[in-house]
Amino acid sequence: MSRHFIVALTCGLALISGCAAKTSGHREAPSNEAVMALLGTVRALHHEADVFEGAGDFEHAGAAVRRILTLEFPRTMAEGEDLRADAYGRLAEIALRRATPDEALSIADTGLRDTHRESVLRGRLMMVRGQSLGALSDRAHAASDEVGARRLREQAIEALEASIALNGRLLQRLTDGGAP
Repeated sequence: MSRHFIVALTCGLALISGCAAKTSGHREAPSNEAVMALLGTVRALHHEADVFEGAGDFEHAGAAVRRILTLEFPRTMAEGEDLRADAYGRLAEIALRRATPDEALSIADTGLRDTHRESVLRGRLMMVRGQSLGALSDRAHAASDEVGARRLREQAIEALEASIALNGRLLQRLTDGGAP
């Protein structure tokens, strides 16, 4: 699933939920224009990161994505959590591309602490966590630390299996017609 698809999907969900919240009277949702401005900013920052990444400038790509994490999303905009999870996932992937799996692991763990809703984006964070642990396992193996490499490999598999299980639950909900 491309990041552009995820941002577009989140944009559509934000508009739908914003309209539903306004008509239901339960909470005051941000205006559609405010939501669109926020989402436009997020999309532009991802595109900016794309340009930097394309040039191999991972430092500036990461800085563009970090700006997303500084945005203030209205409390009533549930999709804000998804946008933050997406940003953490991308930052962790950038760290992996820079061959800094310890940083990638730290970012993925921060993203997992910051998100609570079961979503494909939380699953992505679990997957990147597993990839980071796998890279750290390879590093330990190269340093002849077989015990450490085995422990990290087991943790990597655990994280990847957690991602698979979460996505399985999401798929099951879809096939059950959305039932929790």
